[in-house]
Amino acid sequence: MLGAAGHEIARVRRYIGYVPQRRTLDPQFPITVRDAVVMGLYPMLGSFRQPTADDRRRVEAALGAVGLLDSADHVAGHLSGGQQQRLLIARALVQEPRILLLDEPTSAVDVATRSSIVELVRQLHAERGLTTLYVTHDVNEVMPCVDKVLYINRTVRAFGSCAQVLNRETLESLYGSHVVFAEDGGRRYVIVGDSHV
Repeated sequence: MLGAAGHEIARVRRYIGYVPQRRTLDPQFPITVRDAVVMGLYPMLGSFRQPTADDRRRVEAALGAVGLLDSADHVAGHLSGGQQQRLLIARALVQEPRILLLDEPTSAVDVATRSSIVELVRQLHAERGLTTLYVTHDVNEVMPCVDKVLYINRTVRAFGSCAQVLNRETLESLYGSHVVFAEDGGRRYVIVGDSHV
């Protein structure tokens, strides 16, 4: 039975594109941006198989989707932090997933880059019809562009639309701290203690 379950997991896994938290790529490691994206195909290529013309087309399409086509021949470790995060998104997209799972994709990038990455994810979600799971500690970052919010703190604490779960009672219970809502330019923000959530 375990073998059958393992086979099922492997089959489903190919439909999930995973974007990890950004880790700085070693600038001394001689891998191009294009080759780093090809690595996203390894689970499908298997051992010793070279990428086909169709695989190369998919790599170019993924690079184009994240705005890195002009940097395809650059050393991956020489990219800026935001570009490296876009590279990780391209590596997930090259698999042509149905589900895109992003684990804090804006950690360790500046504010302007955060906004551009959130907008890129929103655009990819809409254009490709992806189911997108976006893990973040900053609800303000994604509030304008998500359908549902799931709060987890050891267990599921709340699930629903922003209107349903972004309320003082839920958030104060979740964070154990006083919550303030602020509005600016018609947009609502959540503030907990001395910092935003």
